[in-house]
This record gives sequence, structure tokens and C-alpha cells, in this order.
Amino acid sequence: MTDPLAKFRKQPLTPSDTPRSLKTSEPYIAFDAKDNVDRLIIRRSMNPTRSPRYLYLKDIAYDAEFGTNFALYFEFMVVVVRGRNLQPVILALQKNAAEFIYEFDPDRWEMPTDEKAPFIHSIEVLEQEDASPGGENRREIPAPSKPH
Repeated sequence: MTDPLAKFRKQPLTPSDTPRSLKTSEPYIAFDAKDNVDRLIIRRSMNPTRSPRYLYLKDIAYDAEFGTNFALYFEFMVVVVRGRNLQPVILALQKNAAEFIYEFDPDRWEMPTDEKAPFIHSIEVLEQEDASPGGENRREIPAPSKPH
């Protein structure tokens, strides 16, 4: 007797079915800008992707002409970004035009060779424990610093 549901049952993965590499053929791009962006996609290499609305962005702190780090102050979290050549990213964020910011993931992309292109080394998301004004439980957020 044959099993009439056999074709619908899940089969265990074999070693040949497992992905060998997550690397894509597309090059790494730190950010992209568009008109009329409602949300900012924040992709970190090892953590969940966030997508807050620009409506909740209260402030941007950055290291001016150095372009090595900035902090995005949302009502409920702070996003600290570190990298190099970040001036175009900051400008796009100021205009609510950055569609996404991506932290570099060596498991996904080859190391970029263009030393002048924006590059994000790390993205850290700090959740606000108490988002109300004057909350005693707020974590102190480090201000952007000058490069060494």
C-alpha cells in the first residue's frame, strides 16, 4: 500500500541541499536614497532588521566633516553607526531620503575595494527602557566622537 500523502511530507535535508555560502554576487552598498521614504531599513549582520518610521526620528548627532560615526535618536531607541565616509549617508538621513543602511557582513559580501565609498563597520541599537521625558531608567548614549 502506498502513502497518498507522501508527496506532501517534508523530506530531511541532505548535505547537498544545504546552502554552501550566503555570499551574493552583488557588491556591498552601505545605503541607498530615494524620494518619499517613509521608513528606514536598518540591517545589522547578526541581529534582526529594524524598520522604524522617519516620523519617530527626533535627532541626528554626527561628527561633522569626519564622517566616521553618527547616532539616530528615535523616540524608543538610539541607533549608533560607525564606519567611514558616512557624510552622504548623514545627508540622506537629514532629508528623510535614506531607504536603508546596511552594516557590512563578510559572510554576505566581498570586502569593497573603493576606499572613498561609504562603509558601515557597525550598527548598534540601544533600546530606550523608559521613553518618557525625564525617565530615570534611560541608558546614557555616547555622543559621536572624533576619529583617532
